[in-house]
Amino acid sequence: MTRIIAFFNQKGGTAKTTSTLNVAAALAERDRYVLCIDLDPQASLTMASGVNVASLEASVYDLLVDEEQTVERLASPTRIHGVDLVPSHPDLAAAELELLNVLERERQLERRIAQSDLSPFDYVLIDAPPALNVLSINILVAADELVIPIEPHPLSLMVLRRLFETITKVQRLNPRLRVVGFLPTKVHHSSRLAHDMLETLTEEFPDLPLLPSIPLSVRGAEYAAERTSILQYMPKSPIAEAYRSVGAWLDADQPASTGAPRG
Repeated sequence: MTRIIAFFNQKGGTAKTTSTLNVAAALAERDRYVLCIDLDPQASLTMASGVNVASLEASVYDLLVDEEQTVERLASPTRIHGVDLVPSHPDLAAAELELLNVLERERQLERRIAQSDLSPFDYVLIDAPPALNVLSINILVAADELVIPIEPHPLSLMVLRRLFETITKVQRLNPRLRVVGFLPTKVHHSSRLAHDMLETLTEEFPDLPLLPSIPLSVRGAEYAAERTSILQYMPKSPIAEAYRSVGAWLDADQPASTGAPRG
């Protein structure tokens, strides 16, 4: 079955978009067929995938507001072989207001996914906005699994309590939802602060594993200008190898007995 994994953290700057794209590329290298859904109104994942946002005729906005729309109608190939994308558009910011008067507005994404044919895909990876709002609650209700990208910084740890309070509440609506683990990003391995923060994370959340860490890379941002993944742009770089390790980790991960599907 198709695994639906959201890269989720309400804090900005944790490399959610970067991780969604590069983990998708890593899974595709493992001969998995991956669909990315960009649910951030900033449309960063869409642009990083080489899509001209201005020329889009339809986007994930239509998926949320049109009851007849399906995922497969909106998905299109990216420049990364084996990775398709449901693009975002700045219009998505208006969807939150439009959904306010919709019955069970928090289930709109779940319903569209349920009426879609995901059988060709091994994974659906969702890029979430840096916020806790109607869009992000839709993601939590629709996803089966969460990966929490986190920068090893004190402010990142401070917001986790609210995030887990939200996850606990949403699990009443979506009992399938489970947290796969933390994905440490922008990690300076020689930094004492980074080491201490990751150690604190392990102490405070002993039941949640740390996925392979993604190193801090100045050149890592260059791939976005090329509209492709870091694995294609710098295939032998440490950051590319790190994302390959994350892809392998996820591909080998055995979901807990919570009803979460696996590929």
